[in-house]
Amino acid sequence: MKKALVSLLLCLPTIVMAQNTLTPEQQLEQAQRQLEQAKAALEQAKANAEKAKAEAEAKAKAADLQKKIEETKAETEKLQREAARIAEDTNKSKNTKTAPSTVPTSSTDNSNAAWIVPETPTTIAAKTNKTVSNDNKQYYIKEGAVPEINGQVLWTEDVSVPGVSATELYDRALAFLTELTKGKNQIEGSKVALVNKAENSIVATMRERLIFSSGFLSLDFTQFNYLLQATCYEGHATLTMSRLNYNYDVQGNITPYTAENWITDKYALNKKYTRLLPVSGKFRRATIDRKDSIFSGFAQAMKQAN
Repeated sequence: MKKALVSLLLCLPTIVMAQNTLTPEQQLEQAQRQLEQAKAALEQAKANAEKAKAEAEAKAKAADLQKKIEETKAETEKLQREAARIAEDTNKSKNTKTAPSTVPTSSTDNSNAAWIVPETPTTIAAKTNKTVSNDNKQYYIKEGAVPEINGQVLWTEDVSVPGVSATELYDRALAFLTELTKGKNQIEGSKVALVNKAENSIVATMRERLIFSSGFLSLDFTQFNYLLQATCYEGHATLTMSRLNYNYDVQGNITPYTAENWITDKYALNKKYTRLLPVSGKFRRATIDRKDSIFSGFAQAMKQAN
């Protein structure tokens, strides 16, 4: 009996191994099940990855849109503050009718009392979008050629149009500035940015190529950025040009300049104030020419129906 029990215990591992051993058919079936499970897991992983990618793209798009919204709001607020400052500086520099010195802070209010982003006008086309030039060299070095008001370069043009209402002049100014932003040398960002019908005032942000010289194989120019603000009254309209700055690209190296530190007498003229300096002088000359062109066109647009 004891011998039989010992023999049974010795044979038990062999019996268990025999029970756990699969036939080739069973092994194939098991491998196929494992393969199907692996395929299903792979498809699920792909689906999860696509879902995660789509969610990430949606979040990135939403974040980018929100960023653009915030940037637009910030630019609008900045322009509102600049419009008020220009109006105040204009009043200090010229003894004309009082212009509004404050601007409502709400840019979403569509009432006539608010500064809003304008729609493209369909009335009165602008008269000119060309740059004029002056052959008199003394014109560019004379005292006051580049005026500074409160430490900033600021030009002002007042056009008298007797008998014409402020509303009509506003429509003419809006059409002129809109046309100006569509000139051949304008670049992205040049636009009529804000309008205020209650105050008959318009602000345009200008971005353009200011060309110094043009040849068959070369073109010397700078990106020229500035603000224009037109404010219209009964019988006259005022245009101011301010916040002038430049981005000058020389062989891929961009140098920024402000008008205050580049085209004023101190920086663009020699020590005796008798001639223009070579580089800053060409900026001063081209800027004055462009200013004259814009002011001349504005005057024509204001008087075109008279």
